[in-house]
Amino acid sequence: MKRKTLRRWNNALHRDIGYLAFGMTLIYALSGIILNHFKSGDFLHPDYGKKFEDFHVQLPSGPVDKTFAMSVLEQVGEEDQYKSYVTGSGYVQVFFNNGSVYIDLTSGAAQLEKKTPRYLLKEFNLLHYNKIKQWFTWFSDIYAAALIILALTGLFILRGRNGILGRGAWLTAAGILIPAIIIIIYA
Repeated sequence: MKRKTLRRWNNALHRDIGYLAFGMTLIYALSGIILNHFKSGDFLHPDYGKKFEDFHVQLPSGPVDKTFAMSVLEQVGEEDQYKSYVTGSGYVQVFFNNGSVYIDLTSGAAQLEKKTPRYLLKEFNLLHYNKIKQWFTWFSDIYAAALIILALTGLFILRGRNGILGRGAWLTAAGILIPAIIIIIYA
């Protein structure tokens, strides 16, 4: 009787914590996949997308200065967002909030680069990086503890040859050994 009661409590705890952890697990999993592949260069930036537009500008008759930079931003409707500009050998780049304009000073060819936020992914990444701090750190710690409980209670859900004393033992060992081997190889 006592064994049956423990099993019921174990399964109920696993089920209920699993339901509570579902949302954060999806958020962490999705943003984790995107952040892993962003760092390796497989994906574009996870927080924003980029749009490019080519156009032509009238080159200044005098030196390149802030007045010229502002006239370029007027052409793309970003004059209120001016930040700065830099000049180099044969080019000028004008920066504004969420983008920039690169101008070839020999031909007048220009390219607008504008960043557009990826709203849902950006917020997921904020949570994943824990940029919010304070109360969210406590929430993340509680979530991590919930994952530990889920892992432990999950070991004892199935019985028999598929449970922890059968096939489950081999899979659990593999789940521990694979990361351990990777750490040994790469650390």
